[in-house]
Amino acid sequence: MNPQTPHSELLTRLLPPTSYSPDGPRLLAELGSEGAALDRTQNSARQLVGATTPLLAEGLLPDWERVCGLAPPADAPYQQRQQAVLAKLAETGGLSIPYFTRLAAGMGYRIAISEPQPFRAGINRAGQQLWTADIPWVWQVTVFGAKTRPYFFRAGQSLAGERLTTFGDPRLEDLFKDLKPAHTHVYFAYQP
Repeated sequence: MNPQTPHSELLTRLLPPTSYSPDGPRLLAELGSEGAALDRTQNSARQLVGATTPLLAEGLLPDWERVCGLAPPADAPYQQRQQAVLAKLAETGGLSIPYFTRLAAGMGYRIAISEPQPFRAGINRAGQQLWTADIPWVWQVTVFGAKTRPYFFRAGQSLAGERLTTFGDPRLEDLFKDLKPAHTHVYFAYQP
């Protein structure tokens, strides 16, 4: 069967040659209707075959997002949504600094992760920063070259209780906060 041949034509070819007149208006309407239904079914099957991976999901990408627990912004382009699904699928693999660095690189970010260390006698010197007792469970992600738009608090445009400055990339931050060890705290710094 040629994939370009409509099913209505194929159904017409299946008719016994002398029993039916393929030119009859009712028969043509019936064969056209059944052929169109078979065409839609075949197209739907092709789409399902492509949706076995998010790379060819097309109209079924929202199903991938639902399965992965993603809620993309309403104005997110298809490529960004697809990249978020691929990053979510690739996230199972570790909790090391290189793992998180590769994960961010897969999303198009260049990052550095640092772990502040508490002040220790015999290791640190006078004048170095002292940290709180919980600093071993804190890590910082520095995002380089991120195109984040800052939002500054403005009287008449902002609400009471809002931060004075807000910026960041919720897609990256939510992914890291979802994957980080539960007993740790991660914070983000953005560099131009």
